Amino acid sequence: MADNFSTDEDRMIYRLHVHRNLITWVIKRLADEGILAKRTTGNDPYGDIVLLDPADIPRVQQIIRAIQEENR
Repeated sequence: MADNFSTDEDRMIYRLHVHRNLITWVIKRLADEGILAKRTTGNDPYGDIVLLDPADIPRVQQIIRAIQEENR
């Protein structure tokens, strides 16, 4: 992360852009695996992504673990 922010707001905006792009990437990755998901709204306390079929939870957990392993 860059440390050359002029203001606290610039830092927050940067972090929000990174977060937005990550959520978009994860939803696309899930779609590539045939898993339907969408973004939540309203600062949902349960998270940023909702799975449209709860039966997909185990597959999503495997995908997330695989992503984490790729980045170690």
